Amino acid sequence: MKLQQCERCGKQTAEGLTLCPECMKAAGASAEEVTAAEELRDIARVLSITAGTDTNIRDAMTGILNIADRLDRRK
Repeated sequence: MKLQQCERCGKQTAEGLTLCPECMKAAGASAEEVTAAEELRDIARVLSITAGTDTNIRDAMTGILNIADRLDRRK
């Protein structure tokens, strides 16, 4: 899974999704769809760590922290 750019705003989104979670919210997507898009984006960030640059490592850590935060909010 890779990251790609949102067609509306240019922010990062998961491969296969044309809109980022924020643009999905603005377009009226359901909460479940937005949550799934956020999780896919964060998983893609984590998987991109293999690229080996400081920026990718920082993005991967952001993804991990976002996943942990959402899991914590579900409890």
